[in-house]
Amino acid sequence: MTTIEISAYAKINLYLAVTDKLPNGYHTVETVMQAISLHDTVTVEITENAVAPISLTCSAPYVPCDETNLVWRAAERFFEAAEAQNPDFRRFPVRMHIEKNIPVAGGLAGGSTDAAAALIALNRLAHDVLDTDTLLAIAAKLGADVPFCVLANLGHPTALGLHWGEQMTVLPSLPALHVVVAASGEGCPTPWAYGRIDALPHDPENGYIPMVDALTIGDPDAVFSRMYNIFEAAIFPERPLAKQCHDILSRYADRALLSGSGSAVIGLFTDPTRAEIACAALRAEGAAAHLCRTL
Repeated sequence: MTTIEISAYAKINLYLAVTDKLPNGYHTVETVMQAISLHDTVTVEITENAVAPISLTCSAPYVPCDETNLVWRAAERFFEAAEAQNPDFRRFPVRMHIEKNIPVAGGLAGGSTDAAAALIALNRLAHDVLDTDTLLAIAAKLGADVPFCVLANLGHPTALGLHWGEQMTVLPSLPALHVVVAASGEGCPTPWAYGRIDALPHDPENGYIPMVDALTIGDPDAVFSRMYNIFEAAIFPERPLAKQCHDILSRYADRALLSGSGSAVIGLFTDPTRAEIACAALRAEGAAAHLCRTL
C-alpha cells in the first residue's frame, strides 16, 4: 500500500475551563472534548523520484502549504522519531493533500486534526513503526489539541484533557446527537483569545467531574446542563456575529455553546428536524452552517 486516506474529524468542547496562568505565559485547562462527523480528508502518498522529501497541497488557497503548516511539521517529527527508535528505518518521500471542510480559526481543531491524521497515515505507511503512546508524545509537542485528535481519529471520540489539554483520558462516548456548527467567519487567534480571558476569574463552573459523570451514565440532559466554556464571556462581546449565531442556535438546540476559543458556535440536538430548522435560520442570516453528528 502506497496511499492512505484519513478522515480528520473536527473537535468540539463540551466543557472548557482555564484554571491557571503559568509564569511562562501558558495556561492550564480542564476540558472535555468530543469528535464530530464534520471532517477534512488527509491523503498521504509515497512518491517515487520526488523532487522534495515532503510536499503538501490543500484545497483551500488560504492554507499555507510549507513548513509552517502543522501537517508538514507532523511529518518531520514523525520521521525524526521513527529514525530515533529504529536504526533500520529509512525515510520515504511523501506527497500530502488536505481536502478542507472544517472552518478555519473556529475553535474546531482543524489544523490539529489534519496533523493527527498525517501522523496516523504516515505510521500506517511505515507498517506501524511507532506505537500509539509515541504518536501521542509527538502530537503533544505539536499542539495541545493534537493528542485528542489522534485518539479521535483512531476511534476514541470523547476524552478529558488536563494541563495544557494534552494529558488525555478516554471517556465514555457521548450519546448519539445531531450537531450544527455555525461559523461566523470572525477569526479568534488563540493568543488573543487567552489574552481576553486573563482578566476573568479562573474559577471553573462546577469543575469537569459532573460532566464526566454525565457521560458515564449516558444521560444527554445531564450533559447539556453541565456544558460550559469560559471563553464565551470574553469572546461574545468582541465577536458579535458569533454571539448572533449563539442566539439563533439557542432558540432551537438542546444546548448551544462556543467551541474552543471560538469563533465557531455549536448546537447539540436530540431532534434532527430542529437541527435542520436551525441550519436554515443561520443561513438566512448569512452564517455558514454545517449539519453533522457526534461520533
